[in-house]
Amino acid sequence: MENKTLKKYFCTLFLALFLLPSNSYGLAITSPKDGASFKEGDTLDLIAELTSDDPELIESVSFIVSGIENACPSAVRTHPKYKCRITLPPGSPRRISIMAYAVTSVGPKDSQDVNINVTLPSSITLQSLKSDMGNRYFFSKLAQKRQIYAKGIYSDGVERDLRLGQAGTTYVSSNEKVVIVNADGLATAVAAGTAQITVRNGDKKLVIDVVVKPK
Repeated sequence: MENKTLKKYFCTLFLALFLLPSNSYGLAITSPKDGASFKEGDTLDLIAELTSDDPELIESVSFIVSGIENACPSAVRTHPKYKCRITLPPGSPRRISIMAYAVTSVGPKDSQDVNINVTLPSSITLQSLKSDMGNRYFFSKLAQKRQIYAKGIYSDGVERDLRLGQAGTTYVSSNEKVVIVNADGLATAVAAGTAQITVRNGDKKLVIDVVVKPK
């Protein structure tokens, strides 16, 4: 009876250890949460913490925030919780990736990546669309690819990148036998001829004239 009880105990312990959530990071971002949404102008705290008592961590932690220069320009030294406060500026990317890293006695230690979504305040509205490369695209060979860099001009005077489909922008070719375009505005020449690519976001549109003339 005792052997059965002991065997059951070790089986239970093994399953508990096996099923515990694992985290290979000694450093973890605890705020903001992955997938959280914010608006331009919001202030948020970036917080990284040790996942355990880690004596190897030394001095400071630095944050990397994609698409925002100098978001946290200085290393943070508030051991063991490392915090940097940022304000999302006008024109922030719609999706931002955040990572923290520290230098330790055994090398660098990285956190997980945390992605947040950024939206516009309701008071800011899209006024028109433009292309950074102009409204006429010329292709000199077949299979050549060109990116349409669509931007939106907003009521606050800020130009924002609307190139990707996740920003609500759509692209339609008037003649896919001449040029095709994917959901993120990458156009590919198919055959000689002319066509138009219509770019839309909300109720605004932009028309790009396309000429494919192989040499």
